[in-house]
Parts: sequence; structure tokens; C-alpha cells
Amino acid sequence: MKYVQVMALVGMTLSTTAALEQSTPSVFVKNSEIFVTDGGSSAPRQLTTDGLPKMSPTVSRDGKYIAYLTEGRERARGTIGILSSDGSRLREIAFRPVPEKVGGMRGVERLEWVTDTTLAVSGSLNPSTCEFVVIDAESGKELNWYLVDGFSWAASPDGSHAAYIGYVPHFTSNEDRRPQFCFDDECSDRNAGYPPRDRHVEFDGRPSWSPDGTAAAISGTEYKSGKPLIVARRLGAKPLELAPDPTARNLRFSWEGNDLVVLSANRTWRLKSGSDTLVIEK
Repeated sequence: MKYVQVMALVGMTLSTTAALEQSTPSVFVKNSEIFVTDGGSSAPRQLTTDGLPKMSPTVSRDGKYIAYLTEGRERARGTIGILSSDGSRLREIAFRPVPEKVGGMRGVERLEWVTDTTLAVSGSLNPSTCEFVVIDAESGKELNWYLVDGFSWAASPDGSHAAYIGYVPHFTSNEDRRPQFCFDDECSDRNAGYPPRDRHVEFDGRPSWSPDGTAAAISGTEYKSGKPLIVARRLGAKPLELAPDPTARNLRFSWEGNDLVVLSANRTWRLKSGSDTLVIEK
């Protein structure tokens, strides 16, 4: 059954990072049409006029292309439209045409650019498991795919790596879950992710990459003790568990450059780029 809900999303705006706001357009859907606001401009431009329902517009990293979900001419798990930022319609991609016998997601629910030429297409298999597929934005060819716990997949800034929480079969009891924080294809090897399968850590949200793309971090909780922790992983290095204060509450983190800053209600720690030691700041 086709799962994509196609509807008008009024006021839905997807912006790039603050550093690129001056040059990269933001895009939204109004009355089933796509509008774009260029960096520094307050007057939106209408790019489409076909009247077909659209959703999830997203701008490529270089600001040249816009991808969105729409209704297509053939039945598929999802139809992806690609526009240039001047409104020229470039192509339509029928993602996994029906009745092609392909497993995986029931329909496309989200789009995001991985690089200027590749897209991550994602959708749910069931209430807890999602599939992320990286496709070529010109040909629609599938380049890689991942089974993920929820929508917890994140590409590195240059698109060369992925960090995610590997899926746990949907009907697994809470006590028996053993989610793992993985890079790239690690979760295809049951012994490669973090933590080992004999330990139970639940993770929150999706991993966050350092700006240089060499490390990712995520917050989590020890299932039995309820102790909060932050897990930081560098590519090719041993994972670091950051639980600086067992009594800490509201433990969270952010990136300042490539330093990881860990915060609680009354204290701040810093893990400098390349260091394995968490240092108290205040």
C-alpha cells in the first residue's frame, strides 16, 4: 500500500546552517506549490505551478537543487521531484516502483541531501524500525541502505560516513532490547557496534557529528541503573563514555568547533578535539 501522505504543508521551512543562510535559499510549500526565499531576500519566489500535492522540500548543500515528494505518473513507494533553484524541472524519480517485489520501507516519509548529488530517502517498516536508502539524485540508483532504530540516521558533513542506532526487531521486549550506536556498515556485524551485546544502553535522538566529520556523539541512559551518559565516537577509535557525574541531571552536549562540550544542570566539561580526557570547565 502506498504510504506517502501527500499534503500541503503551509509554512514548512527548511533552512541551512547559519553560516550559509546568506547564500543558500530556504524552501517551503504553500497551496501545493513550492516557494523559495533566496538568502538575504524577503520576497519568496514561486517555482512550481502544476497543482500537484507536494511535501518535504529540501535544498541541496550547494543551494543549486531542491528535492521534494509528490504524486507521480507511476505507482511507487514514493515519487521524488528534483528542481533547480531557478525553478527548472529537472527530473522525476519513481522510488521502488510498484508492484516491484522489494522489501524495506512501506513508503517514503523523509528526504535529506547527503551530498550535492546524493539523497537519503527514508521511511518506516513498522512503528520502531526505519530504512534509510542513499540514492543518486540524477539516476535514482540505490547506493547504500541501512536499517535503523527510528529515524536515528545522520550523515557526516561531507556525506562520506553515516552514524545511526541499529534496528532492534519491533516486537522485542524492553528488557531484551540491545540497540547499538554504529558507523557505516558496523551494525551488519552484530559484534562491531557500541556497546557490546551483553550490555543495555538506550539512546536518545540521533547522533550529532563534529563539524570536521571525524567524530559523532549521542546521549543515552543505562537501562538498569538509569544513569545518563554521553557516548562519543571517533572514526577508527575506541568509543568514549562520558558520565562525569553519576548524580548529574539534564546531561546534554553540544559541539563548539570540534570540541565536545558536556553540560549538566550546574557544571560544564570539555573534550578537546583529539583528546580522550574530559576536563571540568566550571
